[in-house]
Amino acid sequence: METFAAFGDSVLKGVIYEDEHYHVSETSFQKICEDSFGIVVENRARFGSTITKGEQVLERSLDKIRECSGQYVILEFGGNDCDFNWKEIAEDPDREHLPFNTIADFVSTYTNIIKEIKDMGKIPVLLSLPPIDSTRYFAHISRGLNAENIMKWMRNDKQFMTNWHERYNIEVFKMAIANEVPVIDITSIFLEEKDYSRYLCADGIHPNDEGHKLIAKAIQEDVKRREIVF
Repeated sequence: METFAAFGDSVLKGVIYEDEHYHVSETSFQKICEDSFGIVVENRARFGSTITKGEQVLERSLDKIRECSGQYVILEFGGNDCDFNWKEIAEDPDREHLPFNTIADFVSTYTNIIKEIKDMGKIPVLLSLPPIDSTRYFAHISRGLNAENIMKWMRNDKQFMTNWHERYNIEVFKMAIANEVPVIDITSIFLEEKDYSRYLCADGIHPNDEGHKLIAKAIQEDVKRREIVF
């Protein structure tokens, strides 16, 4: 049974948000894919991980990557990199606020990770990002904060959240092309749905159990299309 290393954030970790609590799903897309392909995934994803934190985890896991029998290393980052310190924005919406990682830093660090994995003789496989629901996400991040100030900073347009998130998602595809590595599109399968929000948790950003089934389906279809056999 082949083993594969994986690094990313809470989406790859399989975290879902239910009853105002976060927990790891028993039916995450990782577990579905493990059963479907007959593989084992050494999942080193971390809740809240940015690409810089992910790089630190990866550096501590180089031996584990080498020990894995599979040639692929799964990577999924971006959802936290594009996020902001909403508390600071709520307190002072008139000054400049930067995301946890700028686009330039996100691309630079991600590219370094890709190169390091390739230099080890492994193949990095990037996962794109699931879409978000701006209305739900705004309600979630503004709880207990000055929501009016956050809206002021966003120029009264909640769609800013979706657009900003998508900027990072586009960069994932661009990096895959630039570095000649595979990327699995787990975005489109959500957007094909008339109401993709029903596949997201109440926080508007984490896929729910049904959303994880969609992601697993997208991965299974991609593997079949590439005629990959484990």
